[in-house]
Amino acid sequence: MEYRSNQGAAGHALMTQRIPNRLSFWVCSATVSLVASCGGHAPEAPAPVIDVAQAIASATEGNPFPSASRLNFTWNIREPNLRIGGMGVARLEPPDRARLDLFLGNGQSVLAVALVDDDLRAPLGTALQVVPSPPLLWASLGVFRPGEGATLVLAEERNDGTRLRYRLGDGDELQYRIRDGRLVGVELFRDGSALHQVTLERKEGWELPGEATYRNLASFTELKVTVESEESVESHPTDIWSPHR
Repeated sequence: MEYRSNQGAAGHALMTQRIPNRLSFWVCSATVSLVASCGGHAPEAPAPVIDVAQAIASATEGNPFPSASRLNFTWNIREPNLRIGGMGVARLEPPDRARLDLFLGNGQSVLAVALVDDDLRAPLGTALQVVPSPPLLWASLGVFRPGEGATLVLAEERNDGTRLRYRLGDGDELQYRIRDGRLVGVELFRDGSALHQVTLERKEGWELPGEATYRNLASFTELKVTVESEESVESHPTDIWSPHR
């Protein structure tokens, strides 16, 4: 935690006139952890102490799995040499099942994937560079779910909300951004560099994000999904969760 002094430059100049230079140097060195520099800066409030257990509980409870539903949305993919879009359908069923289908304007299927718990399922040969990994895909649905084996390594409050960073079993790290209790973004880091990113647009009174944007920063690929309508259902056919078979 960093503290900064509210001592101004004029006050410091007066002090150094009254004590020997060597003593002045000792005073500045001894207080290095309390001041940004001997010249002084405007005061800053200390970063608030965060209750880690409460922050995790709030993130989990405030961003749960959605109720059973069917979503209709528009989508657009942008790659260095490609622009394409169409319509799509997402089907969600608690506690841990989701399916995503993308279609061109003529109804042709271009992508079908399902997520059961943290198992991403897709037909053999599917190009998955535009599909987020399970934690990121859950996040795109507004669900806070780091996954088994994720270890919390950082929890802090910032001006723009709460940051929770997790280390995964493979050494990568996930950083969640939460504002007013709602998930607004997550990034995946490898060796300190962000490789994947999901950002969310939340709407007042909506259970799900109104818009989700996934970026594969390594391949300069972006998938943007905008929800058009939502319909509550009791359940979905069980066979839709196995598009890989």
